[in-house]
Amino acid sequence: MTPRRLTFLAIVGSMLLLAAPAARAQYVHTHGTEIVDASGKPLLIRGINIANWMVLEGYLFQIGPVNTYQKEVEATFEDLLGPTHAQEFLRQWRANLISKDDIDRIQKDGFNSVRVPIHTKYFKTDDDEGFKLVDQLVKWCRQDHIYIVLMMESGIGGATAEASDDGPGYPWLLKDAGVQAQVNEVWQRIARHYRNEPIIMAYDLMNEPLLWTGYLDMENLIEPEYRRMTEAIRKVDTKHMLILQPARGRFSEFGKPFDSNTVYSYHSYNATPNDEFLKQYTDFRTKYQVPILFPEIYAERTPDWLIAHINLAEKNNIGWMIWPYKKMGGKSPGPYTFPAPANWDKLVTFAKNRREDGNMKERNDVRPPQAETDAMFAELLENEKNAHVTVHPEYLALPGISAHP
Repeated sequence: MTPRRLTFLAIVGSMLLLAAPAARAQYVHTHGTEIVDASGKPLLIRGINIANWMVLEGYLFQIGPVNTYQKEVEATFEDLLGPTHAQEFLRQWRANLISKDDIDRIQKDGFNSVRVPIHTKYFKTDDDEGFKLVDQLVKWCRQDHIYIVLMMESGIGGATAEASDDGPGYPWLLKDAGVQAQVNEVWQRIARHYRNEPIIMAYDLMNEPLLWTGYLDMENLIEPEYRRMTEAIRKVDTKHMLILQPARGRFSEFGKPFDSNTVYSYHSYNATPNDEFLKQYTDFRTKYQVPILFPEIYAERTPDWLIAHINLAEKNNIGWMIWPYKKMGGKSPGPYTFPAPANWDKLVTFAKNRREDGNMKERNDVRPPQAETDAMFAELLENEKNAHVTVHPEYLALPGISAHP
């Protein structure tokens, strides 16, 4: 090969190395310990999670505890409505829950981002329903300049070994090559679809892995799976940030960062908001010069607990996102609620009896009449709309946030 040819290849190689950072600069990206916007200005994330949209949680319908799987919620609705009507209801539920008016509300109240839990089953083809839902959300968020984090929560092979992943109850994602290939294929499909969309801020690769302490002997398998996911995504998208979560918030299992546009995150549901709680995270940030993020703070506890966590995050220049946006009203409301349908307690009683495997007679003894059931689900589809939201300002006394009716 001639010297001229070698020089040409060297120049091309240098251009390719520079291309990814240059393209990335048009997007929200990392810069040392900061998350910065397209202009390079530091961006403090103040966001909220869109829960119970594509990923259903029984407790948000009041029909089971926190560990009620999506498949159990869907089976209960199918039992009550029949297969066809249940699928029609769920499609309409997804269509109604989030609207342009909801995004306008989120923007008006001061949030600059939303985090969207997604289920792999809605992204199996390039024109699947999940893409249609997110594409519409992108249009609304682009108009209000609200950034989007896409977070893989369900259909990921039992990564949490808990309800939210809608899986087999065992973390097969960390051990089964076939499951890994399926999940990584979905992430690659999503990344390819949104590779040129700047309003998408980041891909949150795996939600709350290994929630049960009995599985913590698998912690060392989490980072290798993140590497496989990252490899699949980076083949088609070098622009968007990635977000990595450890098992039970333990950063000790993370090694040196292996991607230059990655944020490390942790959740809090029971932690005491103090400097000692934050130390392992801020130490990690300093050691590796990477940003950290607090993308899920439970807003269904007391307002004082929530506010203390947010203030602690802001004091340490850490972005945050609260959980959840808009839920059916209950004992611990959170910031935005909508009313339960009339007679919903009867449906709750039926679901409890069904969950506890009561015999057929006992189940049917508490089954609401069909006309009453149909009316409840029809009312639920109406109540979930933005027009019926009640705002609870005591949960929104947060930096940069102002509650509006």
